[in-house]
Amino acid sequence: MVFSGLLTLVTLGEVWTLARALPPAPPEVAQDLVVKNVPDLAGRRASFRILLFTDEFRWRLNSFKMVENADAPPLFTPEMKAVLNSAEEVIAVGASSEETPVGFSFDEGRAMEEWRAARRADQIATWDRQELSKPIPVRKLNVGHHAPTGQARDTSDQRRVVIILVLDRDEGANIDEALRSAMSSERHRAPIFETLLTKYSLSSGEAFAWIP
Repeated sequence: MVFSGLLTLVTLGEVWTLARALPPAPPEVAQDLVVKNVPDLAGRRASFRILLFTDEFRWRLNSFKMVENADAPPLFTPEMKAVLNSAEEVIAVGASSEETPVGFSFDEGRAMEEWRAARRADQIATWDRQELSKPIPVRKLNVGHHAPTGQARDTSDQRRVVIILVLDRDEGANIDEALRSAMSSERHRAPIFETLLTKYSLSSGEAFAWIP
């Protein structure tokens, strides 16, 4: 099968039909999406695998107390370790829900929540690095604070735990541009893309907020 020039979103059942076999989705993952051959603005291409975690594992990872407690890392399964080690690069995504601390202005509260999202990305990246058996670059992406919904609801789903794998890339490919292109092109088929691009304070601009 020829994949050149195609932008294809596949689910786990289709992963094995790709040019190279990928490890199956681990039990920690609720949704496993692959987007192939996405161009940056210069036409250089990259492929991504985007992992959304189960509610149980997401709760363990996005707990602020756990983020602050470096002595209590999550226990990744062997399947999850295999997935991480199949990547050329790993991107840890940090997000914060719409709540803001009491007693602060909205802008002050948003700034504090964006800092908290950065802390999540940094800690998840640290945990990812501990599971890598070879030198794989790990990036940290801060999508920021979720926009207010005006509804009284459980907002734990807004503190999303997302890990993005760069499966392959052309030399010199701009990962920021290619990833944004992937999400924009497939947002109608994957609600997570629409949410990440439009509902968070640091990801709705022209470029993502990468943490050094």
